[in-house]
Amino acid sequence: MAEDGGDRDHQQQPPAAAAAAASDSAGVEGRSRESVKLFVGQVPKQMSEAELAAMFRSVALVDEVTVIRDRVTRVSRGCCFVICPSREEADKAVTTYHNKRTLPGASSPLQVKYADGELERLEHKLFVGMLPKNVTHAEMTDLFSKYGNIKDLQILRGSQQTSKAGCAFLKYETKEQAVAAIEALNGTHKIEGSSVPLVVKWADTEKERQARKAQKAQFQSSNMLNANAMQQNSVFGGLQMGYVPQYNGFGYQVYYGIKNEVRLGVGP
Repeated sequence: MAEDGGDRDHQQQPPAAAAAAASDSAGVEGRSRESVKLFVGQVPKQMSEAELAAMFRSVALVDEVTVIRDRVTRVSRGCCFVICPSREEADKAVTTYHNKRTLPGASSPLQVKYADGELERLEHKLFVGMLPKNVTHAEMTDLFSKYGNIKDLQILRGSQQTSKAGCAFLKYETKEQAVAAIEALNGTHKIEGSSVPLVVKWADTEKERQARKAQKAQFQSSNMLNANAMQQNSVFGGLQMGYVPQYNGFGYQVYYGIKNEVRLGVGP
């Protein structure tokens, strides 16, 4: 819990800065801001937290190990989370064990990776949208370097055949620099050649991207079903259900029940 003086400081800060400060003091899930969570797969179900902690602590500093268990049976699901105090220590664990050691009782080598969202959090990665198609690398660097040291910048340009705007991804050295850029530019700054202000926000994690892609696919599928249903209603709406129009053998059909339209057929 923050002290009263700290609370007053947060109230005087802009919302984004206050959120960043709160995150820095509280950490992620109650842990320090520098700590890193790893996901470990292909763990034998009989292994305990103590055994896994001893194994990982033989190659790196480890704060905590948590076996992921079934909520009902409490049986291990064959994977766990490992929390290391720093990225350097986490990289030691990944380098030593990922795809390099198969534990007794497991069918495949250990899978040791950064947990969902950890890389984005550690790399202070931002998404920048609503960029004019002709924006240059130098323009972006000049603008965003006012708020900190840029580690990486990638510009994705919209197609010349469409009106879709371009976008970019960039990484800062620190979280404070990224927060400063968001506060100063998001929704307020316009780059020359654009009629709308920039969108500057934290880049989505891989999990968020997959969820958005699934939602988009579901939306498109729903629209297609609705369009097909409307098309069928427009074609068959004027006919009695279950009725097949009479075919006369001369290339004409006799229709019944269609208002304001008469078609004559030749035949019996």
